Amino acid sequence: MTENECKQDTLFIDMKYIVLYRKLGFREVKKDVFISHYDGTEIIIEAESQRFLFNNQWHQLLTYKDMVKLECIDRLLKKGYGAEKLVFDERYDATLLDIDGSAFVGFVFDEWGMKYERLLDNYEYDGKETVFLYTSQLSGGLIEYKYKIYTQEGTFENGFFETNFELYPKRYNNVDSNDIFNDGNFIIVGNELIKYIGDRAEVVIPNGIVKIGTGAFWNNTAVEEIHIPDTVTVIKGDAFIYCDNLKRIIIPRNVDTIGDNPFAGCPDLIIENLSAAFVLEEGVLFDRKKNLIHYTPSKEESEYIIPESVEWIGKHSFYKCENLKCVTITKNVAYMGNNAFSDCSNITLINHSPYFYYEGGLLYNGDITQVYHYSLGSGVKNVIIKNGVRTIGRNSFWNARKIETIAIPETVRQIGYNPFANCINAIFIVHSPAYTMFNGVLYTSDLKEVVCCTSRAVENGTVLLHDQTDSIARNAFTGCEALRNIRLPPKLKTIGRGAFSGCINLTGIEIPNSVEQLGDWAFNNCEAMKIIRIPEGLKIKQNTFKNCPGKEIFY
Repeated sequence: MTENECKQDTLFIDMKYIVLYRKLGFREVKKDVFISHYDGTEIIIEAESQRFLFNNQWHQLLTYKDMVKLECIDRLLKKGYGAEKLVFDERYDATLLDIDGSAFVGFVFDEWGMKYERLLDNYEYDGKETVFLYTSQLSGGLIEYKYKIYTQEGTFENGFFETNFELYPKRYNNVDSNDIFNDGNFIIVGNELIKYIGDRAEVVIPNGIVKIGTGAFWNNTAVEEIHIPDTVTVIKGDAFIYCDNLKRIIIPRNVDTIGDNPFAGCPDLIIENLSAAFVLEEGVLFDRKKNLIHYTPSKEESEYIIPESVEWIGKHSFYKCENLKCVTITKNVAYMGNNAFSDCSNITLINHSPYFYYEGGLLYNGDITQVYHYSLGSGVKNVIIKNGVRTIGRNSFWNARKIETIAIPETVRQIGYNPFANCINAIFIVHSPAYTMFNGVLYTSDLKEVVCCTSRAVENGTVLLHDQTDSIARNAFTGCEALRNIRLPPKLKTIGRGAFSGCINLTGIEIPNSVEQLGDWAFNNCEAMKIIRIPEGLKIKQNTFKNCPGKEIFY
């Protein structure tokens, strides 16, 4: 493979999976090579080659299922099972051997979500060996996993990974994790608060809750104060995101795990911390002073120097900190989550870290192969991405409304979930063979997927899409305020998450019969939406048409 060969829709340069490697404890020892050491063995990931080496055997990293396999191997090794006890043959995706060398468990892996649900629905157990159907994902900055155990004695969902000390457990069990409690205010599954659906200003989370789920209070504008019980140990990513009126929260003493900034989008929030696992220093929350989780948006300072102990700047950690004009990235910062400085309308950066490079308002990784961030305060209107960049990271240009042109170099091979969302005035200049323009719209080179459509591509309130288009990518039209109507292509199969969100003047939509998947939030905040025509049988997710007050849906 040549250096400039296109590798679209692959995982090795996807920022989310680079973050996964690091969450698992892998260290990048040289360009695109990651290593994690265990007791007596190691795993080596060659991201460019899309493979990993374990027990002198190469395994591919081409699909999400492959990522599940890597994560499960890592989990088994960390639990204490020896590398020699894991074998790979045609029967199962992985087999764990017993102490005597016989098969103890056969693992079957699949991607989190619909594919795993189909695996559960269609799997036929032969009644012989013990089999685990296993899946996992990186969500909100934390790794989640689940599995179902098939044995001759029955099926179980607990008792293998959850056992703290015992290897090769002889018994499994089922817990009440599938029991759902809904009292009109809280949706609770097992011991996890999945969703708060009430409208109280002061909320007391029930005692006994152990986890506060990802997005549990998402966009709840009624809540002003939340009381978290001492039973909580985990606060997942985005738990309280966009709670505009949330004023006060105390992190209790037993919390030892916090995901991606749970407090992003809470402009007036004051946090207090009682947990020894975290440090709250002048309104900035750290995980043991190495990971910066949250910077309080209401802080009045215009400049901030990140402490030199910090190695990781978390996702959304500086979200909407409008008072900040300059942040200094210090020498030991090596990692950065998605969208760390998004919607900081006045921000510029000073970089002292060898792991990053900053020029022309753009923050790149150290070897200038990936764009992480565009500084809204830089004043750069005509952006030229440096040649050599392979990846434009997801959300890296979020809400950059003043940008007029963006030049994409020939070396770019992947564009993350529309990093240009809300760049309403941008025109693209494309040199990459992986992407192309059609009627002012940015596409993949085969014209099958719409990547981004800004208001500059719209004429007389509409835009003409290519007839070969079969996918509208995540956030592809987000913030396209000039769009009033559109005819979707006849071969369209997928409308991605948030695809038309914020198209405030879009008046109607007719979804063709060819569409198989309609993403959540796809038409969120389409305020002018009146007529929606949907094929019979097409599943609509909870927030697909959220905040479309005058809508009428016809099948």
